[in-house]
Amino acid sequence: MSSSGNAYAAEPAYPILAHTLLSSHTPTSRIPEQPEKSDQSSIWNLRKDIEEAFEGPSSVFRCGRVIGFSRLKKRAQEDDDHDFIGQLPRYLLAKHLRNTPSSPQPKAFIIHPPTFDPFSPKQLLTSLLASPATPPLSRNEAIALLDHVQLLPVFDFRAAVQAISQVADALQSASVSTGEGEREDKPTRTLLLIAGLDTLTEDIIRASNPVKGAAALTAALRTLTQLSRAHGSNLAVMLVNTRGLGPAPGFRPGTGAGAGVERQQSRVDLRVPVEDEGVHSMFHAETSTPLLPSLLMRTLDQGIDTHVLVSMVKEDCIVEVIKDRVGEGVGRWCIWDENSVNV
Repeated sequence: MSSSGNAYAAEPAYPILAHTLLSSHTPTSRIPEQPEKSDQSSIWNLRKDIEEAFEGPSSVFRCGRVIGFSRLKKRAQEDDDHDFIGQLPRYLLAKHLRNTPSSPQPKAFIIHPPTFDPFSPKQLLTSLLASPATPPLSRNEAIALLDHVQLLPVFDFRAAVQAISQVADALQSASVSTGEGEREDKPTRTLLLIAGLDTLTEDIIRASNPVKGAAALTAALRTLTQLSRAHGSNLAVMLVNTRGLGPAPGFRPGTGAGAGVERQQSRVDLRVPVEDEGVHSMFHAETSTPLLPSLLMRTLDQGIDTHVLVSMVKEDCIVEVIKDRVGEGVGRWCIWDENSVNV
């Protein structure tokens, strides 16, 4: 056998002094130590995404997707639950109204039950006036911004579906008129906020069964997904869920207290393994209860691209991304304080 084919016939490597390795690696390993820490913070900190919402393709809150906002159901009995879940979407709306150029088309459509107060004109005006942005808005300027918001109050699920169709027609008409014009300006960015679609679905469940309610909700969510994809970078859809995630406080399947919607859903949902729900919160893992225990909640989550959970941890309000189907935002979080972020 020739020496050319023998691996042991190779010449030994030249010796290298140990101090040369130490001197060549120590400085380079220590210099970038501080920047690496800041980069790690940017990976999980959601505050930058809130500050850059709808302004670019890298933010968790960007156009072309359906974004859901939910709270834990254990807050359902508290008086401020609607305002609690509505604060961040209202802030993002105020930011959008301030930063989007004027246009004859509405900048935002809001579909909501009349009893949902966080998106009322009074609350929206207060949010615009109280924003810490500079320069501050005058009352007349804030009212002028609200003229670009179209409110669509609905009383039931069917009315909500009709309102979604109405918004789709308005967006289509706006895109056609922009395409026929001679200007090459890009279309106005629009927000579509829908509050309480999960609660409105409960009426269908009470009148029939959870399967029929889930089917109706699936159809509506599919329409919203198609709408967000069709208008791409010009439309963001935000769902504000008023029902809450997780089981109701003190609820046990099969008891008399579970009558109604929860009881009907438990009969169907007990056939689905808890492990299959796939959505978790790193701040509430100790509860050992699924966030999506019912068919209604799982159906709602399936129609959402990015799911944001707003919850209280001790004395702090935590905003956490628990699902991001089209990005890498899962696990990002921050302590949310509406008065500490600039619009």
